[in-house]
Amino acid sequence: MSTPLHNKIEQMYAEIQQQKVAISDFERHIAEAQTTVTAKNRAVSVTVDGRGELVDMKFPTNSYRTMAPAEFAQLLVETVGTARDQARNSAAALLQNLLPGRLPIADMLRGPVNFDSMMADVMKDLNEPLPGMADTANAEERKL
Repeated sequence: MSTPLHNKIEQMYAEIQQQKVAISDFERHIAEAQTTVTAKNRAVSVTVDGRGELVDMKFPTNSYRTMAPAEFAQLLVETVGTARDQARNSAAALLQNLLPGRLPIADMLRGPVNFDSMMADVMKDLNEPLPGMADTANAEERKL
């Protein structure tokens, strides 16, 4: 016999299976992703992986040779930073589909986040009864 509770459990199990597939897809995408950014003056081109780690650096022209050391260093820092930001934004967009909607994924990847506030919102959502579950729980309590 199929009860509303049993149906809800079956539905939740199917959702968990979908989430497992989505997480696997996310992990595969992050492992395969690369982001390449070329500086505006084309002196340097950097590539980062899906996690924002530097994996390659190229110098398409010889213009870097005439740059002052501090200028060249700043160009490297900015170009790598831009590539990392793009990689993290791409990962955040993918991750946003896997997690509750109010989680500040991009902010979490960039730096400190107020986890107490964030977790309070998550716990509030978890403590709310699922649609149709309140009626089932009340019916079960009345039987006792």
